[in-house]
Amino acid sequence: MESRNISQELEVIIHSKRIPNALIFESDGSETELKVSLEFAKKILLSSETNPVIQNKIIKDINALSYPDLHIVFPIPISNNKKKDLYDFHYNNWSSMAIESGLKVSMSKWKESSGYGNKQPIINIDSIRSLIKKLSIAPFYSNYRIIIIWMAERMNEEASNMLLKTIEEPGNKTVFILLTDDIRKLLPTIISRCQIISCGERKKNNDILKNSEFESLFSELMRSAFQSNRSSKSLAELVNWSRGIGKMDKQDAQGFFKYSIEVLRQAYLKNIEINELVSFTPSTEFNFTAFSKFITEKNIEALSSGFENAIYESKRNVKLSMIATDIAFKTTKLIHGG
Repeated sequence: MESRNISQELEVIIHSKRIPNALIFESDGSETELKVSLEFAKKILLSSETNPVIQNKIIKDINALSYPDLHIVFPIPISNNKKKDLYDFHYNNWSSMAIESGLKVSMSKWKESSGYGNKQPIINIDSIRSLIKKLSIAPFYSNYRIIIIWMAERMNEEASNMLLKTIEEPGNKTVFILLTDDIRKLLPTIISRCQIISCGERKKNNDILKNSEFESLFSELMRSAFQSNRSSKSLAELVNWSRGIGKMDKQDAQGFFKYSIEVLRQAYLKNIEINELVSFTPSTEFNFTAFSKFITEKNIEALSSGFENAIYESKRNVKLSMIATDIAFKTTKLIHGG
């Protein structure tokens, strides 16, 4: 999607006066999403303001990334120092980097300018907690408060879950804008509550899903899990499936676990009818459409967490057969509503 078309789409939202409380801006890697989101924030804030002096202040302060009703959250290096492990502590450095870069920001620019070495910045729960505390205070100037979360895919699980609760009950005229390079890494439950704006051609190709061997393994697991409460034979099949995983090369097994997480996310997105993000097409007899009906808000995170934990355990050299057995029986329980 070209920039002017994005602007037109956002203009329609502004003029409709029905501004969603949560949006996702998905980047194509061109580093323009921050600039686009700030222009959108200006239009929201200016739409309810007629005083020229305040209008000029809004524009000036947003350009300086210092407007008090605009909050920008971003990944930070974790140091185990409570004071430093908040985005607030790093805000001056980050905003200076953003302004000097002409708002074309990237993780490499942020890491280079911050001087934090090889630490991998994340958005932690303390940063989201700090944001929520700020939102408990009434707006300073305007009716609206805008929250921009840059590189939202870097939220850890705790931060994501806390943000989800806030998005569900955002408060009056509070708008969340999540910026991401890879929407697939966001919680599906967060995605389902956001309007999606693509800041470039959405990447339809998903190479991780193009693996018929992994598809067969995944299909076999789910079929046996579904049938296990009706057939003792299916329980034996789950045991055999676990043994098969146990014989795999460790890297291949980790690849399968990652594949499974992505198929589960795709199934949930299909279930909640966000079809523009569904790129999975089965290459075997796996009935993905029927399967997706069973992946719901109640089990998606627990199912995904099982495979994420499997990756972690395999890196700690826990036996693959033990990991697979744990996945098989936990998946069975979750599929049946346990």
